[in-house]
Amino acid sequence: MPRWQNILESAILAVAVLISALIVLQGSGVVPKPLMDQHFVETVNLQLRREAGHFVFQYPNLMHSGGITSSLIAGIYKLIIPTSPSNLNWHFKIFAMASSLISSFFLLRTAIPRVLSLRILGFLIIATSGFQLLEPSSDVLSASLLSLFFIAVLRRWPLFVTALVLATFGLCKVELTLSAAVLALFWFFWEWRQGRAKPYLTLVFTALFLSLYLAPAFVLSGSNPFTSDRSSTAFFSAYRDFMRLHQFQLVPPTEQEADIAMRSTVFHDAPSFRDVLSKHPDLYFDYVGVSAARSLPNVMKVFKFMTIPSLLVLSQFRSIRDNKFLLLGTVLVAVCVILPAWLVIFVRMRYVAKILPIVTAATIACALELAPKRKIALQLVWLCGLSSILWQVFALTPYQD
Repeated sequence: MPRWQNILESAILAVAVLISALIVLQGSGVVPKPLMDQHFVETVNLQLRREAGHFVFQYPNLMHSGGITSSLIAGIYKLIIPTSPSNLNWHFKIFAMASSLISSFFLLRTAIPRVLSLRILGFLIIATSGFQLLEPSSDVLSASLLSLFFIAVLRRWPLFVTALVLATFGLCKVELTLSAAVLALFWFFWEWRQGRAKPYLTLVFTALFLSLYLAPAFVLSGSNPFTSDRSSTAFFSAYRDFMRLHQFQLVPPTEQEADIAMRSTVFHDAPSFRDVLSKHPDLYFDYVGVSAARSLPNVMKVFKFMTIPSLLVLSQFRSIRDNKFLLLGTVLVAVCVILPAWLVIFVRMRYVAKILPIVTAATIACALELAPKRKIALQLVWLCGLSSILWQVFALTPYQD
């Protein structure tokens, strides 16, 4: 790659990080109060300390908003970098933001090695979206690690390193464990179909690192990762909010009134999400329809006009050869991220934002591969990419959750 291209791309990356950092500094440096998901940054404490004559070590809980690995990253950051309560949120949001943009930068370099203009287009789509500024930072970190996993596979990093990245991604938040498991299986089958030596090591190493992350949670008192039922909490809160405003009353019930009525009358015999599925399937399917109506617009708001070339690439799936792993892996992780959220609560923009970098890279790389036979694919990428950038740059609010 010519030196001037390296300089130009690096300058664009540096400007994006700088502008994003300045935006972060416009907000509060104080971590939000408890019950806000971002609070995990402050609560995690990896210091080994002595209390009441005993040594205490607080290991993260998978069910919390920071999961295990996001909390570990935050805890290690605080051990290394001096912070204070007045600037901790600035520190970690800038760290997560920079990680996201840098990983997206190298993902595009890996997926689109020969065409500078398309790499710049892809990076600007990602950078102008504003999703690198999201809270909680665990969503931003998971996007970084997902990009890093695809980089590792495509660049043929050692299997144990790639597996470590995948396991770290899967435990960023509890809802990502399914994505990590499916990606691990897909990675195994890919290595096997490619005739690579010892493809089973992909599963062995991934399971090993997942176990190493989870083991302390079982060993240390009070850190069982399965101590709460997040699916039930998410379902009931969403059902209450969805249905509360659709009552035939002059004054809609308050959240508290709706919650009491829902649990005492509608679901009095179904205290958990599993019970709802088995005892009230008709009400659940009504809920799924409302959830879809809430979810689809949010998905569209994340990808904007790039939805069009992405769908075109999917329709030409059989014609893709060089980027088959990238495309299949992207589809699998998108399904694993979107489908569970739709079926349990609804798809928030921040859930989908973590797959924007990989979807953008896969769409552009596949469109470039299709270009010799279907020029419209690349034309749509340029038209829809530039339109999305303009939308994002001139939008008063880059994202609303």
